[in-house]
Amino acid sequence: MDKKISRREALKGLFYGGIGLAASGPILQGLSVSADAANVPAESPWKEAPAGSKIDTRTWSKMGETLGMLGLGCMRLPTKGGGGGGFGRNQPLDQEAVNAMVDYAIAHGINYFDTAPAYGQSEVVTGNALSRHPRESFKIATKISNMNGPATLEAGKQMFETSLKNLQVDYVDFLLLHNIQNMSGYVNRFKNNGLFDWLLEQKKKGRIKHLGFSFHGTNADFPGLVDLYDWDFVQIQLNYADWKEMSAGWGGNSGTTSSEYLYNYLVGKGIPVLVMEPVKGGALASVSDGIAAVMRERHPDLTPAANALSFVGSLPGVMVTLSGMSNMEQLKENVSLFTGFKAFDQGEMDFMLTVADLYKSKGQIPCTACKYCMPCPRGVDIPGNFKIFNTASDVLLLDAAGDKKSVASKQRAFLKLYRAQDKGVRADACIACNACLPKCPQHISIPQHMHRISEIVAKL
Repeated sequence: MDKKISRREALKGLFYGGIGLAASGPILQGLSVSADAANVPAESPWKEAPAGSKIDTRTWSKMGETLGMLGLGCMRLPTKGGGGGGFGRNQPLDQEAVNAMVDYAIAHGINYFDTAPAYGQSEVVTGNALSRHPRESFKIATKISNMNGPATLEAGKQMFETSLKNLQVDYVDFLLLHNIQNMSGYVNRFKNNGLFDWLLEQKKKGRIKHLGFSFHGTNADFPGLVDLYDWDFVQIQLNYADWKEMSAGWGGNSGTTSSEYLYNYLVGKGIPVLVMEPVKGGALASVSDGIAAVMRERHPDLTPAANALSFVGSLPGVMVTLSGMSNMEQLKENVSLFTGFKAFDQGEMDFMLTVADLYKSKGQIPCTACKYCMPCPRGVDIPGNFKIFNTASDVLLLDAAGDKKSVASKQRAFLKLYRAQDKGVRADACIACNACLPKCPQHISIPQHMHRISEIVAKL
C-alpha cells in the first residue's frame, strides 16, 4: 500500500467485517498486538487488595467532603436467585449478600452508597445493611424518582420521607433530582409544583446536605439545567465508549450527547462530576474476545472492566465513579483497582478512544440493562433480548465478512441463546405498543430493534 494506515484505522478495519483478531496474526504483529494475545483466554489479572487497605480518596472543597473514588451503586444488588438484582423485580434481593458487600466496602474505604426509590427494594435493603455501621462511616445518596407517578408536591414530599424511613436515617447526604432530560421535565416535575423550593427548605434544615441532579438528555439541553441553580454536584453517564458521542438512539431526534461535552461543561463551572454507567451497564466488562485482546496487550494487569473504570477515574473532575456491583467478586476487583489507583496518561486515554471505535463498529444496541422499560405489557424481556443480540452483533448480518466457519458458529450460538428464552419473552412477542419508549433513559428505539432481532432470527 502506498498510504500509511494509522493504528486506529487498521484496528477498526479488523472489526468492521466482524473478523475479530484471531485470524489476523500478521496484521496484529504490525500493530504490536500478538496473535497469541488474541487467541489465549485471559486469566483474572487482578489481586485482592490487602486486608486493612483503603481505596484512594478525593477531597472536594466546594462541599467540604472527602469521598472514596469508588462508590457502590445499589441498583444491581444480588438476588436470592443469584446474579444482579435489576431492582429485584423478579426475585427478592439477598439481604445477607448485600450485608457482606457493604461490610467489605466500608472496611476498604468506600463511603458513598447510591440508591433510589425507583430501584425497587434497594432503599430498604441498603438501609438495613448500612444501619449496622456508624452513621459517620458512610454517605448515602438517593433521589426523587417521580418520573412515572404523579408529579405533585405531596407525592414528592412523601417520596422523600419514605426514603428517610427506608434508609433508617435522619438526613440524606446527597439528594438528586432523578433522570432530568430537559428543562420542561424539570419545570413540570419540580418547579411548577413547588417541590424544588420545598427541597431547598429541607436543605436549609439539614435534612439534605448536598443537592444535585442526574442527567439523561442532550448537549443542547444541558447548560440551561446546570445554570439554573448553584448545584453541589451533577451526575452524568460517562465511559470511554460514550466519550465522543453516545451510541445511536440517545436523545431521540432532538440532538446528540457526548460524555466529553457534559464533563467539560461541569468542570468549567467548577461543579464536581459524579459518574454513572462507567462500564455501560456491564457491556464494557464483556466485550468481544478481539477487543479484550487489544486491551490485554496494552494493559495485561487489567480486565476490560478495569480498563473502563480506569478511564473514568483518571479524569480529575470526577468526584466518585459509581459502579453497580452485583457480587463480591466484582466489588473486590474494583476495590483492588482503586487502592493505589494508577491514573491513565494521555496516551492511554487516547488508546481507550481507539477501543471505543472498535466497540462501536460491532453495532451493539446501547442498552445498559437499567430495566426502566420493564415490565413490558406483553411480557417481553427487553434487556434480555438486547443482551443476547449484543453477544453476537458483529456477525448477525447475513453478509458478515470474515472466517465463514467462525461467523456461522457465532450465529448458531446466538440462536441457541435466543431460543432458550420462553416464547413469551422473545423479541417476536413485541407488538410495538411503544409503552417502553418514554421510560428508556437511553432513548433507544426499542420496538424497531425488537423487529430487527425478529427478522434476523427468521432469516437465520
